[in-house]
Amino acid sequence: MTKQVEAAQREVPRDIVWPVGRVADLLGVPAVTIRSWERRYGIGPSLRSRGRHRRYSADDVERLQRMQTLIAQGMSPVDAARLSAQPANAGAQTDGAAAVETLLGAAESYDVRRLASFLDDRLQRAGAVDTWTELVAPAFRTLGRRFADTGDCTDIEVLLAGAVEDAVERYLTRRQLQYDGRPVLLVPSPDERHTLPMTMLRAALLERSLPVIALGAGGNDVAVLAAAERAKPSVVVLWSLIRRSGQADLRRRLERDGHATAAAGPGWPRSARVLFDLEQAVEQLAN
Repeated sequence: MTKQVEAAQREVPRDIVWPVGRVADLLGVPAVTIRSWERRYGIGPSLRSRGRHRRYSADDVERLQRMQTLIAQGMSPVDAARLSAQPANAGAQTDGAAAVETLLGAAESYDVRRLASFLDDRLQRAGAVDTWTELVAPAFRTLGRRFADTGDCTDIEVLLAGAVEDAVERYLTRRQLQYDGRPVLLVPSPDERHTLPMTMLRAALLERSLPVIALGAGGNDVAVLAAAERAKPSVVVLWSLIRRSGQADLRRRLERDGHATAAAGPGWPRSARVLFDLEQAVEQLAN
């Protein structure tokens, strides 16, 4: 741990206001850095003395401390400044938001090495369900909101999805998971290209020692029916992000052939859907 981060973790007295030089000493950085953060990111003092000198409150200092800690953890200064505006007592919610921002910072800067390392560490520590629910899915939602009014982010989404896919394969290879029995067959609906949720479901089921066969995107009805006939799965999970013609008919044909099915994803009507989120899907398919 650096001296700067150690300093940033000290308790700030609530009844003291601070000049910039004292704040710089507390954080272990030059005063010019504090002024640069104010100029670039809007993190400045909120108080003034009787002589109209600008002073930092305890809340101001704590925000700077949070920003410094996030930067030390690898987050970009602009993301750290935005996230540090959250209250210090946000607890686990802040920790989760920090992880999402770290992931997005690596993706947006095309830092593929840091992206891979961060995902590898998270999967190893938390497993597939937590990594998806608390990190990857919120990252994609945040990415969509962030670029909704400012431009296309398809390249970042593709980069991040590919990084997650690769990290999951490394994770499963290292775990050397053992499984036995009739497999769960994971199938993207015809013409469905967004299959990352199925990648995470596969990993989560393998963690439970459940055998899984996952078909890649681009298959047609004939291929799906043939795969079900050969694999003799315990259940066929049909994933769809967007409702497409023919997917309900494919499900009916599978059921006529004697295969149990489970619809997953927002492309299915809620009344027809069986699996609604990753954690619930794993619990239901495991029982």
